[in-house]
Amino acid sequence: MSERIQEFYEFGRFRVKLDDRVLMREHELVPLTPKAFDILLTLLENDGRIVQKDDLMKKVWPNTYVEEGNLTQNVSLLRKALGESANDTQFIETIPRRGYRFVAPVTRAEGNGKTISVETAVSLHSEAPVEVTNVASDQPPANVAVNLAPSNPSFFSRRLPAIAISCAAVLMAILGTAYFAGRSKAGASPNAIQSIAVLPFVDESPGGDAEFLDDSIAESLANSLTKLQPQLRVVPRSVMESYKGQNVDPRKVGKELNVRAVVTGRVRRHGDYISIQAELIDLESVSQIWGQHYDRRLADILLIQEEISRDIFENLRLKLNVEEQKKLEAYRLYLKGRNAWNKRTPEGLEQGIDYFQQAINTDSNYAPAYAGLADCYNMQVIYGVHQPKDGFPKAKDAAVKALDIDETLAEAHTSLAFIKFRWDRDRVEAEREFQLAIKYKPTYAPAHQWYSSYLVALERFDEAVAEAKRTSELEPLSFTASSHLGWIYYLAGRNDEAIAQCRKILSLEPNSFPARRYLGLAYEQKGMYPQAIEEFDRGLKISGSPLMLALLGHAYAASGKRAEAQKIVTDLHDLQEGPAQRYVSPYTVAAIYAGLNDKDQSFKWLERAFEERDVWLMNLKVDPVFAKLRNDKRFQDLLTRAGLRP
Repeated sequence: MSERIQEFYEFGRFRVKLDDRVLMREHELVPLTPKAFDILLTLLENDGRIVQKDDLMKKVWPNTYVEEGNLTQNVSLLRKALGESANDTQFIETIPRRGYRFVAPVTRAEGNGKTISVETAVSLHSEAPVEVTNVASDQPPANVAVNLAPSNPSFFSRRLPAIAISCAAVLMAILGTAYFAGRSKAGASPNAIQSIAVLPFVDESPGGDAEFLDDSIAESLANSLTKLQPQLRVVPRSVMESYKGQNVDPRKVGKELNVRAVVTGRVRRHGDYISIQAELIDLESVSQIWGQHYDRRLADILLIQEEISRDIFENLRLKLNVEEQKKLEAYRLYLKGRNAWNKRTPEGLEQGIDYFQQAINTDSNYAPAYAGLADCYNMQVIYGVHQPKDGFPKAKDAAVKALDIDETLAEAHTSLAFIKFRWDRDRVEAEREFQLAIKYKPTYAPAHQWYSSYLVALERFDEAVAEAKRTSELEPLSFTASSHLGWIYYLAGRNDEAIAQCRKILSLEPNSFPARRYLGLAYEQKGMYPQAIEEFDRGLKISGSPLMLALLGHAYAASGKRAEAQKIVTDLHDLQEGPAQRYVSPYTVAAIYAGLNDKDQSFKWLERAFEERDVWLMNLKVDPVFAKLRNDKRFQDLLTRAGLRP
C-alpha cells in the first residue's frame, strides 16, 4: 500500500480535492461538470481577487471561442451545486460587467492520503454490487460488492483526509481505465460493436411538457451516428417508433432488432433548460458502456445532440480511416456553426461563418457547410450587418457551390430560394427552389419557414400560416422557428394570435429578440403603443440591431411622439455613417416617415430601398405599416416593379 500527499482547498462545509478533481460537501460527493469544476478551481486560486470574464473564459476554454453565455451558465450551475443563488452570495460574488470573485475564507492544505488496491477496496462490504469488466478479455463483467462508507461519521471531519472517498475515486479511475482499455481492444476485434438502436427517450417532465423532445433528440442521435460512422448499422427511426411509450427491456429490443447495443435516455424540461440522461448499453455483456448527464439551455439543443453523439461514438471505440475522420470533424464543426447561426445575433452569425469555414477547410467537399455559409450571409443582410450588395452575392456563390457538390441538398436549395426572392426578385424560380428543398427533405424546418415568408408576402395567408406551423412542429425546441409563426400571424392580420405566440416564447426565453420584435409589431397594430415601445426598447438592448432601432422609431411616430421619432432617424444616419458603419435598411426609415404621415419622404426612402434591393421591400404588399400609402399611385407602381403583382 503506497502513500501520497493530497492537496485540497477547504471553505465552509466544502473540500476540493485537487488530485481527484472532486468537490465534497462533508462526506457527500457534489457532482460538477468539468467546466464548472475548472471555474471553481480558478476562482479558488484567485481567492479574494476579481477574475475578469475574459481571463476566466481563456482559462476554462483555452484555444476555443465561446460566448459569454457559456460562462454564465456554468457559473449558475456551480452556484446551485454550492447551494447559493445570484442574490444570496456566500461564495461567488458577481462583479457587474467585469467578472467574479470568491469571497468566502479559503484554506489550502496538504495531508497524507493513501492509495488502495482494487483487491483491498472490493473486500469492503456493500449492499449494492457494481459491475467490473474483465480487462484481460472480452468476457462479461463480474459482480463485485463494494462499500466505501465507514461506520464512524466523524471520519469525514474537515481535519482528516477523506480516505474512503479517495479510495472510491482511485478505484473508479483504475476500473475506468482498465475498462476502456478493454473496450479499445474489443473495438479492433471482430467482436466490436457494429450495430446499434436508439430507443425513444422517456419524458420525465411534470405534466409531460417535454414529450416533443423524445422523438427530436432520438431521431437526431440516430442520424448523427449514421453520419459519424457509415460502417455502423443504425436501426432507422421509423422502426423504433413501435417502441415509443413502452416500458421495454433493452435485451428484448436487441434480440428483436439483431443489434449489439442500444442507447436509452430520459429527458426532463425545467423552464428554458433541459436535463438529459443518456446511456449506452452493451447487450452482449448486459453492461453499461457509458452514461452521462447533460444540463443545457434549450437554445443549445444542437450542441447537446452533437455532444451525446460524439460521446457515444467515442465510447464505441470504432476505428476510422483518414477520410472518415475528416468527415466526422467537418460534421461536428457544421453542427456548431448551425447552433451559432440559429442565435441570429451579429456575434452568432460571425461565429457561424468561422465554424462553417473551418468545416470547409477540413473537408472542401462538405456541401452542407457551404449552405451554412450562405445562410449566415443571408441573415447578416437581414439584421443589418452587411448591405444586400455585399451579403447576397457571397450567399449565392456559397449556395451554388453546395449544389455543385450535391444537387439534392435541401439546405442549399432553401438558401438559394431565399436569395432568388429577396435579391433576384424572381418569384417563379424562388418557389421552384422552395419546392425542391421540401421535396428532397420534407423535415428541413428552414425550408418551410422561409417558404411561409414568401407565401405571406404574396397574400397567400392560409398557406403561409400552415407552413409556419409546420416549421414550429419540426423544430419545437427552436425559439426562432416558434417566433416566426408570430411574424406570419402578424402579417396575416391575426394580431391576437401573434401576441399569444410571442408571449409563450418569451416566458421561456426572455432574450429572444425576434419574439420581442413581432410582439411589439402586433401591439402596435392594436394601438397598444406603450407596450410596443417597451418591447422594441428591450429588443434593441438585447440585439443592438438597427432594425430594432427603426421599429422603435416607427412606434414613436405612430403614437404621436414626433420628436423621439425624428431623433431616431438621426441616430440611424449616425449609425450608418459612424465608425461602426452598420447597414440601415431604407425600408425601415421609410416606415418611420410613414408613421409621421410624411408620404413624400416615405416614398423617397422606398425608392432607395428598391434601388438597393432592400430585403424588406418584398413585404411591402402586406406590411400594415404602409397601409395608408396603398391608394397612392406610386405605391402600386412600386409593387409592379418589385414583382409583387402581375
